[in-house]
Amino acid sequence: MTSGGVLTGIDGVAMDRVTLDRVRRRLLGVGYRITGTWADAEDAADEALARLVGLEPGSEPDNTEAWLTTVATRLCLDRLRRRKREAYVGAWLPEPVDTALLPADLAEQHDDLRIAVLLAYEQLEPDERAALILREAYGLPYAEIAAALDAAAPTVRQWVSRARRRLDTDLRPPERASEAVISRLVEAVMAGDLQQTIAVLTADARVVSDSDGKVNAARRDIVGARKCAYFLVKATELSGGMIAPVEVNGEFALAVVSRGVVRVAQLGVVDGLVTRVYFHSNPAKLTRLVLPAGFEPTGFEPTGS
Repeated sequence: MTSGGVLTGIDGVAMDRVTLDRVRRRLLGVGYRITGTWADAEDAADEALARLVGLEPGSEPDNTEAWLTTVATRLCLDRLRRRKREAYVGAWLPEPVDTALLPADLAEQHDDLRIAVLLAYEQLEPDERAALILREAYGLPYAEIAAALDAAAPTVRQWVSRARRRLDTDLRPPERASEAVISRLVEAVMAGDLQQTIAVLTADARVVSDSDGKVNAARRDIVGARKCAYFLVKATELSGGMIAPVEVNGEFALAVVSRGVVRVAQLGVVDGLVTRVYFHSNPAKLTRLVLPAGFEPTGFEPTGS
């Protein structure tokens, strides 16, 4: 696929290593936003590049990057639809990843890579999701998005408009947690103070745990401030002090070891109070994180990008 740091294999197409890396990271960004899993994004990006190399001489695209984006988008939509048909034990959360993996050229767009936003995307129709991402994260023209999704431009406009409207209303994701809110919750939980923990939570607070049945974790969401507070306090007591800060998807998170199970917790906030606590417990989905020594999931080795 490469020779001397240059992508080769078809007439008229050549990318130096810097360009190839930039294009691949762009495809990873598209794929991760569409599927919510880094492995699917990597598979789609690499398959798109392999298809480019495998084109017959004389059939190379006029716009290579647009062609690759189209191919990767369609591959990701196939993976997304297939995943939604597969059985998953308990709640499903997007795969958390080390912030360093996120596309560097889109630093200002990292808000849509937050777990809460990716989770909101899950409620959109696949074509709506892809259209919104290509338009708002990458600023692609409607005509180019329409070509990628094999749809009419007016239809794509409707998809984007409808998706944006839903994300602004019924699917509105929680906000980032400020340092002050994080400190209040951590201090209350670490002190074992149930009432102070409740005071930091919204009345309809929810703890969501993703484990796919691979480790001991709640298979149903824990709902309500008191139930959530009790769960958080007890989980902290069982951790025996094995708690450390980590950065996930551009946000602060906490790595916790409780009864031998590694979990990564993130917060979502509404009006200054914690409304969501996301617990990533599936060891197969913790391999793209840089965790402190002693926090690595047993039996799973971290993998690179």
